[in-house]
This record gives sequence, structure tokens and C-alpha cells, in this order.
Amino acid sequence: MNDHLVRFVPSAVRDMIKKNPEAPDFIKQERDVSILFLDITGYTRLSQTLPPSTLNALVERYFSVFLDEVAEREGHINETMGDGFMAVFQSTYPIPHAVRAADAALALLSATTRLNERSRQPPIEVHIGVASGLALLGSTQFEGRFNTRWVFSAIGREVNLAARLASAARGGQILISPETRCRLGGHYVIMSEGSRKLKNIEEEIEIFQLVRST
Repeated sequence: MNDHLVRFVPSAVRDMIKKNPEAPDFIKQERDVSILFLDITGYTRLSQTLPPSTLNALVERYFSVFLDEVAEREGHINETMGDGFMAVFQSTYPIPHAVRAADAALALLSATTRLNERSRQPPIEVHIGVASGLALLGSTQFEGRFNTRWVFSAIGREVNLAARLASAARGGQILISPETRCRLGGHYVIMSEGSRKLKNIEEEIEIFQLVRST
């Protein structure tokens, strides 16, 4: 793969190409995964108060550290937005990837605190959602009149749930799904936030806050 293009390709895709360079398997497959969504709290306010170049440098500095925190726990960041990203955690068994996603979420909050202490800009906060379960993981092909575009991503209820949990979380808060909470066992301090209805989630669910590891 071209050294310049590789920077724009998710690490999960690069791993597939390394395993089978002649015919990498990009077909969507159902996998048991943990999905983590992170967003910067008050990004719209920041975009209105900071020059675009300053805001871009700030996001790059924080997200560069976030990338390392996710990668150290075997997660893959496969989608980035202006103020956030989605990371996917996989493993052969369901519990380990939920644990790694939880550890990554806690590490991201700690990294944010460290970066804030060193920054000359006003401190930022992030809010995070994590959900575990089955999702379709692979490529989506868009056939346009002028070209074809491939996007590697995950889709399904748990992906949507993780995104909604992140949206519901306050700054500095990690919200997790009931399934993720069950998989984490007793090695974390977890508090119930009560049951509520989330946008585009059919049933009301109990939401949990991941506070810290024990």
C-alpha cells in the first residue's frame, strides 16, 4: 500500500490487507464487538471562540494521544468526525473486548486531564458511550455516477446505542450499555443512571455510568 495513502486507511483495513494482500476480505460479517464513541463537549462553542487553525491544532494534539490510548488496548478508530470518533474493539471472546473498551474509555478521560494541564488553551471535556454486542463489520460500497467509494465501518443496534449513550453523557462522563455492564463484572465502579428512552432506540433501557476501575 502506498505510504501516503496508508495514513488515510483504518488500521483494521490495513490488517486485512496484510493477512491477504491479493484478496482481502472486506465483506461485512457479523461480529461480537464493543463500540466506543467519543465526542468533545461544547465543540460548537469552541469553534465560535477559537480561530479555525487553533481549533484544528487542538483537536489534532488531543486526538493523537487518544489514538495511542485506543491502539494500546487493541482498538481500531475507523471513523472520525470533526469533534469525535468511533472505535471498535474485537476479540475471540466477548468479555475481553468489553474490558479493553472500558479501560480505553477511562484512559481517554485521564489523557484529557493530562493534556488540559499542559495546554495553553481553555480545558476541554469529552463524553463517551460504550456498547457491546453483535454488529456488522466490514465495507460499504457506494456506486456513484462518477466514481466508487468504499467505507469500512460497523453498523447495527449496538453502534447506534453507543452513539446515543455518548450523546446522553455529560462532559467527563462515560455511559455504558446494560450488556457492557454485565461483561465488566466486579472490577469497576459502575453506577446506574436509571432507565430512559434514547433517540432511535426502540425500547427504554437502563443506563450505567462507568466511574473507575477497582
